[in-house]
Amino acid sequence: MKKVVFVVISFFILQFAGATTIYEIKYKFDSSNVEYTAFLVRYENGTGFMRVRYKNNLQKTKVVSMVFDEINGTDNGKKTLRFEGKDPKFILGDDGDSYAPDYIWFMQNPGEVNYAPWGVTSPQADGRTLQGIIISVTLLNTNDITRTYANLFFGTGETFYVNLFNSPTTNNTAQNSSTLKLYVIANTLDEDIGSTCQKDVARVKHKFNDIASFLGMKMEYTEITGTSFNKNIIVNTLNNLDSKSDDIIVVCYSGHGFRYSNDRDHPYPQFDLTTSSTQIITENTMNAADVYTLLNKQSAHLKLLFTDCCNSEIRQSRPFGHSNPFTAKSRVQWNKTNCEQLFINTNGTIIASAASAGEVAFCNSDIGGYFLYNLVESLDKALDVFSSNPSWQNIIDETRKRVLSMTSNSNCNYQVCTESTVYWLGIK
Repeated sequence: MKKVVFVVISFFILQFAGATTIYEIKYKFDSSNVEYTAFLVRYENGTGFMRVRYKNNLQKTKVVSMVFDEINGTDNGKKTLRFEGKDPKFILGDDGDSYAPDYIWFMQNPGEVNYAPWGVTSPQADGRTLQGIIISVTLLNTNDITRTYANLFFGTGETFYVNLFNSPTTNNTAQNSSTLKLYVIANTLDEDIGSTCQKDVARVKHKFNDIASFLGMKMEYTEITGTSFNKNIIVNTLNNLDSKSDDIIVVCYSGHGFRYSNDRDHPYPQFDLTTSSTQIITENTMNAADVYTLLNKQSAHLKLLFTDCCNSEIRQSRPFGHSNPFTAKSRVQWNKTNCEQLFINTNGTIIASAASAGEVAFCNSDIGGYFLYNLVESLDKALDVFSSNPSWQNIIDETRKRVLSMTSNSNCNYQVCTESTVYWLGIK
């Protein structure tokens, strides 16, 4: 078992979202002289939006905002990713006219991990599809964006503009005496899912360390993995939790899970804490709800329990599935107010587990467990400068939606192949 305490001594630390893409893409359609500039924001969990600026034939400037759906496909044997714009709304220059949504295409070239901008089309109301030509592509970081550039696409009173240019520049020292206590429990030596559990450990540790740094909190990290992964150490660690009212406790579990066939009382899974087939599973388990009960007794003002494991029959293997397409990463700043709203101004206990009763929990070697991957991505999104008024309800809802989307078309050997998060928010 590893236990490390990190102390943050700086007064303000700029943090950046980890898996967000911002592209400026300029293009034209067919023989038209109108040049369009798209400001496209894509999150790795498959969500995002774009704003398109152009001048019409009367040289009047217009800005259109669109959300988009991600559609995977192929073209001549190469993988493609199509961002289908929908629900266009004029942000600037609304004269009552219409705008046909743009579809921006990305492609994964041989030998490349990331998909990159490749083409643009626009389906018209009369059934035609306009073919576009990309003129230029620029990957953007938020710390490179000036007020003048931002104002090309966003009003000065919009969330992104306000968060980017009017963020606090000094740390709130009220948090300096508090500690974020992170406990990560993972079956990293399991022959089937050990490597995916290691992905979960690294992702969770990195994200919450960044959060503690951003808030000026001390970070106390306890890791129960490898040969330390056993029931006695886990139970003793959880029974000896200690906290103050201004602390935060986060417990994450990544491994195997199950439920008893006659269990009608617990919506949450049993942790499978065995490390060999010779161990009796009923003697090496505890229910996630038991951990929730222990956390609920703590003085810490916020307690979070996240578990990524199956909630199905004993000894069922976790299925491996696909990953979302990867695109180049931008450096996107977090917003201090968003972070404080979620972690300082929220009190209570949250439990969220990957799978509902009878369901398995998907994972793969690229991203780890689907649930923890999407949870961290949704949290990252809620903290950045594009977001306002974040809530744990929205974070969990988006996580649940994205995991369901990733598993809805999966082929597995089980009766139920979809994965739907089960949770309880005991917060205020």
